Formats: sequence, C-alpha cells, structure tokens
Amino acid sequence: MDWSRIANIDVNDVQLFTKYWLQGTAAILGLVIAGEILIRAAAWWEHRNTDAPRPLVARDAPANFVLFIHSLLIDGIVGTAAIGAGLAFGARISHWHIPFSLWTLPLYFLAAEFWHYIYHRMSHEVRFMWADHSIHHSSRDYEFFTSWRLPPFTWVYKLLTIVPLGMLGFSPIPFLLLSRGISFQTFIHTQRIGRMGWFDQVFCSPVNHSIHHACNPQYIDKNYGGMTMIWDQLLGTFILPGEEKVKFGITKDVNSNDPFKIWIFEFKYLFVDLWHAPGLVEKVRVLLGKPGETYTHAKPGAPALADPMLAAAE
Repeated sequence: MDWSRIANIDVNDVQLFTKYWLQGTAAILGLVIAGEILIRAAAWWEHRNTDAPRPLVARDAPANFVLFIHSLLIDGIVGTAAIGAGLAFGARISHWHIPFSLWTLPLYFLAAEFWHYIYHRMSHEVRFMWADHSIHHSSRDYEFFTSWRLPPFTWVYKLLTIVPLGMLGFSPIPFLLLSRGISFQTFIHTQRIGRMGWFDQVFCSPVNHSIHHACNPQYIDKNYGGMTMIWDQLLGTFILPGEEKVKFGITKDVNSNDPFKIWIFEFKYLFVDLWHAPGLVEKVRVLLGKPGETYTHAKPGAPALADPMLAAAE
C-alpha cells in the first residue's frame, strides 16, 4: 500500500514544510529576542543607579531556557513525527480528501485553530494532561521568557485528537504547517502591550492571553485560542480582564527556578493521589477528572498536599 499517495505526502511537501517552518521561526524569534534584549538593556541602564534596579535577565529565564530545550527535543522531534503519523493514519483509513489550495486555506486554518482549541482545553480540564501543561503556566512572571517554559509531552494530547482531522481529509503536511504557526505564540507573552480594542475580541492578543495565564478564580480556564478567539467566543470561554489585578501562575506556587522541580511539580501531586485513591474507578477519576475536582488525599495523619479550595480553582 502506498501510504505517501493515500496520505497526500510527497518529498517536496516535506522539504518545503521544513524549509519555511525553520526560516519563519528563526526570523520571528530572532526579531523578538533582539527587541526584548534592547528593551531590557535600556531599562537596566536607565535604572542601574536607582533604588529599583531592573534585572538584565529575568530571574527564571535560565530555567525556562532548559525547559525549552527539553520540549524542543521531545515535543519538537518526537511530537511532530507522531502527529504527522496520526494525520497519515487518519487519511489512510478514510476516502475523503480536502485539497490544499488558496480556496481551501480558510478551511484548513479554521480546522487547525479548532484543533488547537480542543487539545489546549483538554490540557486544562483533564488532570493527567494538566500535570504536564501546568509547567507552562507555573511562572509568576508573564513576559517573553515565559513562552520558553514549555512542557515535554504536549504531543501526547495532540495525538489523541489529531486522527479525526486526518479522517476528515486534511492533508498532513499543510495541516502541520498551519497548526505549528498557530501554536507559535512567543510574541504575545508580554505585558508591554496594553488593550487593542476590537483586535482583542477577535485575535489572540497579549492582553487576552495574559488572562489565560492568570490564576485569579474568574480568569481560570479561559481564552484557549491559538491565533484567534473565534472558538472561545463560540464556546463560551472568552473573557477580557476586569478591574482586579491579574495574578500569574498556578494556584500552588512552585517557588523554585530548578527546571527539574518545575517539571515534576504537578506530577508529584498526581502520583500521590493516584497511589492513595481506593480502587480502579477512583484511580481513573484521578487521571481523567478535572484538576481540583478529583481525589485529593495524603497518608492518614499527614498534612494535606493541596488546599482543596485552591485546587478547585485550578
């Protein structure tokens, strides 16, 4: 069976995807890094002799960089291959095919945006996925370097949701190209840009994505969109900031810049709850339940691992 023909993959597609993705990523990332360095250097120089000096490098930047490398090696390489295989498998078992052209580009974009919304929402509302995704949310800062604080296993929940899109006929390489672009959100992790009017209502902006990183109870589990707020608006998860000051991070403070401690922080609570949950049904509830609403228990007489009220907000 010729998988490349059925899955609509050829060598030229792969080469073009690799070329333009790497070039585009390098160009955008280079510009953002250069701009951030210049702004930080200027602020550091201006306040160097004052009572409130500005750091030249964010306090958690080194840890974020290590986590970025981990994610790049695991999610970037293994994940891309797995997701491509999932799309190809979906195309293999389906007779549908949506050609990729200028006319179908909006359809591909909306499908990729919906996929981002679905797996992103799952990563907040399914506990074993949140243990991984919470790594990205665990910083108390919200700036450029926060975007580097990436989890290693995002590809697992992406893979769980990608096969149906292949079955619907979306060609793997174009879909991967668009979805990677949609998930490239480095430039919106900043507090340097304020409200932008109608733009905040339609597109994923620094303001509405900052809400996504907040742990204030009214802001939790909102604004999942990648490039747009279309699906958030339609499915009731869109919100803009109110008068209350945004507090960044997760409800339990990691309180460490050690990459390993950041990596395992939520997993340790998950594994302890899983161990103490009585019976198979409760253990499944721990894994698949919503964070803060699943079994939370320590050994008899031991202090609670987490405040249930805080956990419910998470």
